[in-house]
Formats: sequence, C-alpha cells, structure tokens
Amino acid sequence: MVRTRVNLTLRLTIWVSLLVQSSQSLAAPRSEAYVGEPFGVGRVTVDVLRGEPVLPLSDERFTVLAEDNRAMYPVLKQQPARQILQRLLEIESPRTVTIHYLFRGSEPFDLFPFTPVEQAVRVKPQVDPQSHRRLLDEWWKQYTGNWQRLQSDPQYPPIAENFLVATFARRLSLTVPESRRSILPWKSEQKTTAFDSLIGSESHQLAVDREMLRHTEPSSLELQELPQPATWTEPPVVQTGLEDIAVEPIAAHVPHECFYIRFGNFSNYLWFRDLNKKWQGDLGNMISRRGIDRGGSERIQQQLSLRDTMLAKIMGPQVIADAAIVGLDPYMAQGAAIGILFQAKNSLLLSNDLTSQRRAALDKFSDASETTIELVGQKVSLIATPDGRVRSYYAQTGDFHFVSSSRSLAQRFLEAGQGTGALASLPSFRDARRELPVDREDNLFAFVSEKFFQNLCSPHYWVESQRRLRSTRESHLLELARQVALTEGIAATTSEELVAAGVLPAGFARRGDQSELIPSESGWIDSHRGAPGFFLSVADAPLDQVTVAEAEAYAQFLGSFRADIGQMPPLAVGVKRISKANGSGETMAIDAVLTPIAGLNIDQFKESLGPPCDSQLAPVAGDVVSVQAAVNLSVPLIGGEKEPHLLFGALQDFRSPLVVNSGEVAPGAPPAELVRGYLGAWPRPGLLQMFAGSSTAQDSQIHQAGGQLWQAQKDEFLLLSFKPEVVEQVLPQLAFEPAQRPAQIRARIEDLSGKQLAAAVNAFGYMRARETSVAASRLMNALGNQLQVPRDECRAFAERLVDGQFVCPLGGEYQLFAPDLGLETWNSSALPGANRHLLTEVPEDFQLPLLTWFRGFRGDLALDDQSLRAHLEIDMTEAAIP
Repeated sequence: MVRTRVNLTLRLTIWVSLLVQSSQSLAAPRSEAYVGEPFGVGRVTVDVLRGEPVLPLSDERFTVLAEDNRAMYPVLKQQPARQILQRLLEIESPRTVTIHYLFRGSEPFDLFPFTPVEQAVRVKPQVDPQSHRRLLDEWWKQYTGNWQRLQSDPQYPPIAENFLVATFARRLSLTVPESRRSILPWKSEQKTTAFDSLIGSESHQLAVDREMLRHTEPSSLELQELPQPATWTEPPVVQTGLEDIAVEPIAAHVPHECFYIRFGNFSNYLWFRDLNKKWQGDLGNMISRRGIDRGGSERIQQQLSLRDTMLAKIMGPQVIADAAIVGLDPYMAQGAAIGILFQAKNSLLLSNDLTSQRRAALDKFSDASETTIELVGQKVSLIATPDGRVRSYYAQTGDFHFVSSSRSLAQRFLEAGQGTGALASLPSFRDARRELPVDREDNLFAFVSEKFFQNLCSPHYWVESQRRLRSTRESHLLELARQVALTEGIAATTSEELVAAGVLPAGFARRGDQSELIPSESGWIDSHRGAPGFFLSVADAPLDQVTVAEAEAYAQFLGSFRADIGQMPPLAVGVKRISKANGSGETMAIDAVLTPIAGLNIDQFKESLGPPCDSQLAPVAGDVVSVQAAVNLSVPLIGGEKEPHLLFGALQDFRSPLVVNSGEVAPGAPPAELVRGYLGAWPRPGLLQMFAGSSTAQDSQIHQAGGQLWQAQKDEFLLLSFKPEVVEQVLPQLAFEPAQRPAQIRARIEDLSGKQLAAAVNAFGYMRARETSVAASRLMNALGNQLQVPRDECRAFAERLVDGQFVCPLGGEYQLFAPDLGLETWNSSALPGANRHLLTEVPEDFQLPLLTWFRGFRGDLALDDQSLRAHLEIDMTEAAIP
C-alpha cells in the first residue's frame, strides 16, 4: 500500500492525539538502520500500548510500513521467555517489541511500526559496514527462526516465508540453519518421507520449492534411459480354493493396477455421491470442517462431463445393475486417471443417457470437440478441450460402460474385458473376496491391490508425478517472484527477466521434457499437460527418458520407500449400513483387511503386541471412553524382560471446567482433581509399574500409590485411579466375556450427547476450528506484510497459492477489518472481536459437527503374521445421512 504524505500526516495526527489522551509516559520508538547493498537493514524497538486484555505477538498486526514502501521483509523478534503478553499491560511500564526489516536506498524515511497500534519514527540510515553485517545477521536469525517455527508448528501455510528464506539464502549468500530439535516430538520439524513424495504432501511441496530456488547453476538436462522398474515380491496368497471364490462380474472389466470402489447397485452409488456432496466433498468435514475447498469432485465431474440429473436419479436403478469408481492414481488435485464404470440392465438407455450428458459439454465449452479414436480394435468416443478442462473417453463392451479421464485407463478397461490384467483374475483380489465375500452385500466395497502401489512407485509414474508437481510449483514461484520484483522496484516479469535480476536462480524453468508454462487469461497452462487441476493424466504422459537428476532422485525415493514402508500389501474395505430399529439413524459397520503383510515394515509394532485374544473385558457401568490392548512390552526406565499383559483404561463422565490460557483451551484444575477414570493391567502390573512402583497393591484394599494415585488388586486385576471411589466402584465389575472376533486392541466410545464430557470435546473442537479459520487469514495477512501484496488482493493471491478456495470452518466469510489505529487485516466474520487474534473464549452457540450426528463407536484391531484386520462400528443420527 503506497501512502501519500497527506494521508500519513493525517494518520500521525490522529495517533498523536489519542496517545496524549491515553498516556504521558510512552517512550518514542528507538531505531537504528545501516545502508547496504542490495539491502539496508534496520531495527526498531517500540513500546506496546494497552489496547487489549491480551496481545499475541504471533499475529500479523505486528509489522512495519514505510514511505514509498521502502521497508521490506519485516520480522518480529521473538524472546524465548516472552511469546505472548498476557494480562493487562500497565501504561506506567509499557512493554516493548523489536521488529527487524530490510530497506532500499540511503535517504532518510518515515517508518510506521504497528504493535498493533500504529506509531511513527523518522529513520536516518547510517553508513557502517560492520554494524550492517551485525544487524543483517540478527535479521536473518529472527527471519529463519520464524520460518522454522512455522515448519515445526504450521499455524498457517508458510508459503511466502519458505520462498523468501530459500531466495535470500541464495541471493545474500546466507546459511539456512539446521532445524532445531525440540524435546517435544510434535514440536520438531517433520522430515519429508518417501510417502510424502508419493502423494505430494504439503511438506513435500515446500521442499520442492526450496530445491527449485536453491540452485545457483543450471542443472544438467542430459537425458538417459528410463530406469528399470523395481522388482517386487508377489504376495504369498494361499492358492487353495481361489478359483471357486465368487466375484462380481464388473471386476472382470477393471484393470488390476486400479483402485476399485464398488457399490453393488445404483442406489448405493447415489448414497455415496450424496454423502460426499453433503460434506462438501471431504468426509473429514463430518468431524471438523476443513479450511480449503479444492473442488476435486466438481473438477472430475466437469472433466468427465457427467452431471447429476433428476431423471438419472429416478431411472438409474432401473437402468444400472452395478457401478464402480476406478483409477490409476490418487492425484485428484492435479488431474487424476479416474473413471466411472457401469454395468447396465438396459445398455441402449444407459448409452443414450451417457452420450447426452457428455455432449452437453460441447455446448458449455466453445472449444470442446468430439472425435472417435480406436483402442484395442474398438471405437472410443473422446470429447475434450485443448487445455484438458474437459477430457472424457467413453468406451463400451457388452453391458459394461466406462467413462474415463485417461486414454490409457480406457484402453486398460478394454484389455481387462478381454482377459488381460483383470482385477477379477488377480489372486490377491480373490483372496480379499474370500475375506469379505460378495454375499455380504456391502453398500461399498473398496480394494487397492499391490499392483496399484507398484504402479505408483514405477519410474514412469513417479518421475512424471514429480514433473507435474514441479510444473504447478513453478507457476506459484513465478507469481511470488513477480511480487518480490514489484516490492523491490525491479522491472522484471518473465522468468528470464527474473533470473537475470537474481530473483530466481539460473536455470529456473528449464525442463528435461522441453515443456513450458504458457500464460493464459485464466492463469498458466503447461504446454504438455494442460491447465493445472486438469493435467493430462500421468498414465497418458509420454516418458521414455529422464535427466540424470531425475534418475538419482528416483533411486533415492525407491530406497527410502523400501526402508520406511517395505512393500504395500493389498487393502480391502467393506462398508455396510445397518438401520436402527427405532428409525433414529443407522450404524455404519466397516471391515478393513490388509493381507498378506509379509513385506510391510511393521515389525516393531507387531513385537509390541501380545497374541490376539478371544475374550474381552466386559463393559463397565459409567465408562464413556474405554480402551484395552494386549501388549508385550518391557517397562520404560525400569527395564527387564518383556511382560505380555492386558493394559486397559477408561474415562467416565465428569465435568471439566475449562479455561482459555495463552490462546489455548485447557483444564481449569490439575488432572488429579478433574479426571474421573482409571488404568488397569492383567495378570501382571506391566507398564503400570511406572506409576505404582515397588508398592504395587496385593489385595482389594484401596492403597495410595505414588503421587495422587490410588490402587487396589483383585483376581490379578490391578487398578489405578485419581479417585479412590472409582477404584471401589470399578474393581468388582472387572471380568472377561467372549468376544465376537479375536483382537489385540479394542476401543469403545458411548453416545456423548447429554454427557458432561461433550462440553470439553466441543471446546477443543472450537479451538481446532478457530485455528483452521485463522490459518487462512494469517496467510493472507502474511502476503501483505512480507510481499506488500495490496490488502484487498491478498485473498485471491493466497487462494492461487493453495490451489483452492478458503472456506471458514466456523461458517463465516473472510473480510478485511480496519481498526482506527491499527493495520487493516483479514479475518473471518464468524470470529467475535475478542477471538480474532487470540482465542479468549469459546462461544456458547458453537457446536462441533461431530456432536450433531455421533452416537457411539466400537472398534477392534487384530494383527498376526499374515494380516492386519480392523472392525469398526459407528452409530450415527440422520443428521449425517444424505
């Protein structure tokens, strides 16, 4: 925001008049600044006025602006012992904050610190190379420290900070410090794994950004042959009786390297589609609302040119016998190889309907065209636009109709139908149908074969997926680099100009496949892949050669994948809906089976468990949340041999008075005073020795254990609790009963409605939802502070960087708020004024989505040498059901 002298004078006059009214003891800002090239560096220390009960130092209201935008890249100095100013700030002894920044030029200028109230200081830069070096090092220490904190605790996506740290390290020849390890594992920066690169996680995307910005010399584009595919071991499936296992006819037309979600009939397909739509395309919203809508379902629907119609909903069950969603990869955000497969009852009616739906795209998109191609000797219809926003292949064989976004997938559908590589013939699929047979009549059956994972890990798939990711990241880095150039007054917009100016590294945007980004009215288009979000599928992208760097990166990925994961086994999941007898909702029963697991690296987990148990602890009256696990562990700190024992525990209902402390919801008293629950072990104390020590109870008399714990033992059940009355109440109830299935781990959660614990769950849910809401606005505000993006453009800029649209999980709208004396910032309209910058209270009218529909949970897990099995039952009201 460029400020005129008149506007600055007016604001300064208002600020001074209000300051005089509020305090006579506020010290003037203290400033030092030193001229340098390419940047000068400055520091200003400012008193903090009393304006709010609590002032967080971690929000983006603490920054600096300057005349003609000369001050750039501010960072607030973090004191180890003072992350947040709490309680009332005394005017007589005002607290201070220090902000470091860079600047251009050598002439004096007016600086306007916001802390968060706007103040003013006249900066007169000095010429002192030694002081410049000292202060630049201080600025870099604070700047990288802030970036590292966001890496280990991503309060918002640190996209701008990540870009600037990598860029300044190269431009100013500065060293990025090693990540600091916290004593708390969840506070340490998480290293990217092979699985991160496989799915393109956010941490992997940021790592790719840094790698693309780090190079000072162009990397070699010398090409070599595609590496050989990895050698995988075939799953040791028991072959006996496989041919006799019944499988559904539709599976004979599914390629064996696809994921497979089968519905059994069209009504189940409509249920799943409507459930997905009800929760905005992300079933995670059933628990807590997400903050970004990437529109994956809508994009796929548009690309396939299939739409919802009332006629399809009415006529579908009469026309369609079975339906399945199949795909070669999970890359929905960039453009997946995915399709919908129908088995028809009436092929002519279904064909006419699909043709009509697809041809509607010809009217909607002026550049769409229809052609007929030949695959495996059969004619296939293709409706497509040049940029890939529509790419719909329609193939038919007999009563099976397939609409796909990928030519390769359409071809494999036809090949599978001819008996080549069909899922129905895969031994692991037939073995899964032995575990979860067709006659269960699941509402949804999903299967992910070992071939799916092996295909994702193939050199073609992995290298092309990384090329697609780099293409997407390149467009984001170009936009950030252009804004940096604008901020610094550099006349550069193209990648060549930005490289010449040093904003981007030499060799940026040079690609081994000779593809490039082409500007368009709607953004960037990849010359080989199309528009972002609608990229040509990985399977369809030609790839015969790779660069040396790509070959080395693939070898490193494959080595890490084998070391971290090993070999992914087939996964089968069956979901069945069971209506409640009273009509109040339904139970969703889920069975998941990983088998065979011989190549999966889970030995440490497996060794920590005891053998599966045929019995279980009977439910205890008053328990709300309960867990039991058969473990085989030695006692930490005490050591000794491993002791197989049953470890169990539960929480009973209790009222937990909550307080908001330092922006976080926390219990209002120590656990010993609040928590009503217990821990137990059978037939040996096992891990409970850590709490009971050498004074383990030997009888049913209640004794005091270490600290504030009470204990007693009966029939080899050792029980510990903060409340002696809980021990007295629970110990006589402990007994075993037969279990429906053998398992090592079992869990149970009762209906939380009407429970006192629901208030605590709701409060913590609000804290999480607020953090998600604030993360979006903090990213918008960071772009304004760090890159001087005009405030009213920050939301659109940020949404382009995250490839989605921000949706406030609290139901509000993101708006610009302009205080009288502070900085204009983005916040959600759903946040009360007191909660905008720091959580101070939980609104009484907030309700966590989970609590509107959740009415109970039961689950168990069993692990043996051959398989890992889980059974889950979730009770839900009609509020969760479409």
